[in-house]
Amino acid sequence: IRIDKTIDNQETTTHYYISNEYNDAKTFLTKILYEWSVETMHFYKDTALNEDKCKVNKGAFALSILRSFVINILHLNKVENIGRKIVETTYDLTEALTLICMTRIKYGLIK
Repeated sequence: IRIDKTIDNQETTTHYYISNEYNDAKTFLTKILYEWSVETMHFYKDTALNEDKCKVNKGAFALSILRSFVINILHLNKVENIGRKIVETTYDLTEALTLICMTRIKYGLIK
């Protein structure tokens, strides 16, 4: 499978995938997009939330879930620069609660 990706009409990169499965293009696209969404989540968790530098042993799984929660809340609120938003609001409880409430209202969790 060959995928050519162009960013901002400038640089084109080519990605190759090898598979022994026989599927249609739509199925492969779905699988590839899922894989990249997982990689993107790990990228955000590592770069914006410094997950790889965390030395927590007890409760590491719970902490990882909380990091995912933070990133998902920012995605749902269409925050463009997650790293910058995290730095800007690190100690701002009001902003954090506002983002959570906006998400809950937008998706019908609060009526």
